[in-house]
Amino acid sequence: MRPLKAYLSKSALQHNVAFLKQQAPQSNLCTVLKANAYGHRVELVAPIIENHADYFAVAAIEEAQAIREVSPNIPIILLEGVFEHYEYNLCDEFNFWPAIGNEHQLNGLLEAKLQNPINVFIKVNSGMNRLGIQAEQLAHYHRLLSESANVKSIQLMTHLSSADEKLSPETEKQLSIMAKLDPTIQATISNSAHIFYDDKPAQSIVRAGLSLYGASPFDGKTGSDIGLKPILELRSKIIHINHLKSGDHVGYGATFTAKNDMPIGVVACGYADGYPREVKDAYVLIDGYKAPLVGRVAMDMFMVDLSNVPESKWQHDVILFGEQLPIEHVATWANTIPYTIFTHLAKRIRFHVID
Repeated sequence: MRPLKAYLSKSALQHNVAFLKQQAPQSNLCTVLKANAYGHRVELVAPIIENHADYFAVAAIEEAQAIREVSPNIPIILLEGVFEHYEYNLCDEFNFWPAIGNEHQLNGLLEAKLQNPINVFIKVNSGMNRLGIQAEQLAHYHRLLSESANVKSIQLMTHLSSADEKLSPETEKQLSIMAKLDPTIQATISNSAHIFYDDKPAQSIVRAGLSLYGASPFDGKTGSDIGLKPILELRSKIIHINHLKSGDHVGYGATFTAKNDMPIGVVACGYADGYPREVKDAYVLIDGYKAPLVGRVAMDMFMVDLSNVPESKWQHDVILFGEQLPIEHVATWANTIPYTIFTHLAKRIRFHVID
């Protein structure tokens, strides 16, 4: 069986939930599990934290339904609301809390025939200009929803565009807009980055996405730098060794040429597994020794220079990222962000829950 495996740490995940709660002790914690728990396998993540988080959140109702199969009770927030009106009946049946961000969603709920009223969020566009109503529309939406027998409770929701850039003026602009809204309506504002701000406003719920998985939302910092623990380690093995002569080439396009005789290891992992093809000046770890990538990352494998790795270590596990080699480093090498690597982890990778 192919040796590429992902190891998900239960203790690290629980640490992150507890740590994030400490950053906002007056608020409930919503853990964001969209996109298959950011690629970490929602069927593994959800049961571990169901009794520790206050809410889950996903992008769409089909993701919420998948979670209900393993976590039957916790409220699940639909960050993008419903896409079709019949989904409000599912919100009633399965305790999904949808966002309302446009007239289609508003009218669908007002016209729905539900057995029980549901909890909703009015999504406010405070400056990201993606989803949500304008601030001046709030009174109209709130009045109609308050008068509806289909609505049990109403909170506000917004999304901060630049909280990961602490010097950006955009966050203050957005917070200023939210501060001018009806103070009697509770709101959820802070995302993974903003949870770490000392001066965040009082709010009912904070939402942790990337930080839940132990990666940092801030450029130039790893999750460990800000008190988080990476929950995932991706490991593989060297499946073949070539002994190159000076002048030999490696991989597609012959982009690497050996300057001297050297051993090359073939690692069982490629871009089809989610390891980014775009990495430059990257390395993996073999029992603590750095083995630089050489040549192009292929679909199912890539090659590493074993010159500085003792031959006795060549059959040890190859760490692609994890606690010893932060995902943030791999993302930097690929000129991307941890989100893209996590969410592209392939179905064929075998996941194991540890500790």
